[in-house]
Amino acid sequence: MKRPNNLYIYLARLDKKGIKVISGFEYNETVYPTRVKDISKLNLNPNLSNSISKEAYDNRMNYELFIESATSFLELKSSLSSRGYSNLPMQQFSGYTVPTNVNKKALITKDSTMIRRASETKR
Repeated sequence: MKRPNNLYIYLARLDKKGIKVISGFEYNETVYPTRVKDISKLNLNPNLSNSISKEAYDNRMNYELFIESATSFLELKSSLSSRGYSNLPMQQFSGYTVPTNVNKKALITKDSTMIRRASETKR
């Protein structure tokens, strides 16, 4: 049986020298790294959306807001390091929130991409 994914919402430094994970929750689909310019398009619950917006606004000079899924925190770190990020958090993120609905049209998913590797189409 396939393990459920966790959807991570994080701030990534513009110079790729670290991230700050803001929120995370279980999510059944695969979401590729997606830059979020407008948090309201995700249709998250208002409290979560407001806290993420505030964190993104407060750190807007050095960080960009991203959303991505991974089966574990180690897989997220591996994905980030393969894209050139360093100084990643050592411990597992523990600020998970209750599962919530997310607007799938605002995310980059397997169905929304045009070109996929052959290994990804066999899943």
